Amino acid sequence: MDISLLTGFAVVLTEAVYSFYKRVHAINFGVYGSTMVGKTTLSHQMRTRGEVPQIKHRTVGLERASRKIIKIDGNANTIRSADVGGESMYWRAWIDDIQKRNVKYIIFMIDHRHLDSPANLDHQLAWKFLVDGICASVWPNGKKKKNEDYPLAVGIWANKHDIWGEKHKHEGEIDKHPIFEPFKYGMQKLNEKGIPCFKYIVSAKSQPEMVYRGIMTMIKDY
Repeated sequence: MDISLLTGFAVVLTEAVYSFYKRVHAINFGVYGSTMVGKTTLSHQMRTRGEVPQIKHRTVGLERASRKIIKIDGNANTIRSADVGGESMYWRAWIDDIQKRNVKYIIFMIDHRHLDSPANLDHQLAWKFLVDGICASVWPNGKKKKNEDYPLAVGIWANKHDIWGEKHKHEGEIDKHPIFEPFKYGMQKLNEKGIPCFKYIVSAKSQPEMVYRGIMTMIKDY
């Protein structure tokens, strides 16, 4: 048989095997943030791609993680994420989720409430708790962390852009938008730990393509 034909077949076979692997091997994502920020909406968007139902009930505690296939531009990855409550009483569950599932990518969701009201510290307090928990050298149960226990990247996703985009316009690069300003210290702390941060602006309810692109960017670039 022709060598070039064998080589071509091997390449096709390798690509097929890799594509199959990405579909069956789920990458663990953690989605956290204050209550009513859009975490449940994001979870629905990753499953349905488009028509997200009106969320009427707040998430209580930590729900079971589920698989979602993220596909855009001909590329597909399977991720696993869980919906978890955003009230402070559930913040400990965020860290437990990271430990239990060995979460590799974290999305911390924010909205515009701190821009509308500087006295509102919902996001800042939740962010500090999460960053401290990620950077700690031990888990809450006292078990010492290994290098592989730390996430590969943390994304700060500014959600509901369809609501606040016009009011809080910004000329220039997205990562320089004032909406990210209060989180700089936490990002520096993560960077010092060797964990890169990814800033992103999205509307989880109305922009399924941006949701998928953001997730694929984190997987590809980090």
